[in-house]
Amino acid sequence: MVIWEENHGSASIIGSSSAPYINQLANDCGLATNYDAINHPSLPNYMAITSGLQYASPWTSDCDAGGSCLTSNDYIFDQVGPSGWKSYAESMNGNCQFSSAGPYVTKHNPAPYYVDVAAACATNDVPLGTTSAGALHTDVESGMLPTFSTVTPNLNNDMHDGSIAQGDSWLGSWILQITAGSDYRSGHLTIIITWDEDEGTATNQVTTIVMSPYTPAGTKSATHFTHFSTLKSAEQVAGVPELNNAASANSLRPAFGF
Repeated sequence: MVIWEENHGSASIIGSSSAPYINQLANDCGLATNYDAINHPSLPNYMAITSGLQYASPWTSDCDAGGSCLTSNDYIFDQVGPSGWKSYAESMNGNCQFSSAGPYVTKHNPAPYYVDVAAACATNDVPLGTTSAGALHTDVESGMLPTFSTVTPNLNNDMHDGSIAQGDSWLGSWILQITAGSDYRSGHLTIIITWDEDEGTATNQVTTIVMSPYTPAGTKSATHFTHFSTLKSAEQVAGVPELNNAASANSLRPAFGF
């Protein structure tokens, strides 16, 4: 499971008094201290982590899904098959929403951009719901999380428009529920929390936290990782080929034990 956050470099998060829960996770779980995003602005990073490719114009305009901002490139959703993935997007008005509306933005939800997954998108790309009702709550409670999943907060809760403190609180409420579920407790779920990009610098280093029952508490790794590393790791767990730049990226698995 990949949980996205937005637009803050690692220096803005690690050690921040506004993010006590995230810093607790960084100390108690696994922390990648040398992890870089791929590009600016948001959308190319979401596409990179699901396809292993770098995306240039028009993707760098953060376009909604449609027209030239659709692709038939290979991607992990197709690799794991319709029953093997799910995307949970907060404040989405309906399944597989192509256009941004309110605090939901398509550029933070990569599934609608892949044309070959259109049929599955209509059933697998779903509104998140809340910690008390809705798609993710139901799947966690029933132990039915898929092989690969993404969780997209809305603009108010992903630190894009809302504050770091607001994002920290939102994340805390969900992590407590997800880690109490049988998928996580049985060792069938790894959670990767990452930021799409930093504040726009050339360095583009972001916080990435790895959580699994197999990751020793306090693990820190200075190995160079990128969003391609997250894709590679997910593909290795799923037992599918490593796509594009993921093939040459460093896997998170040796460092964090999952």
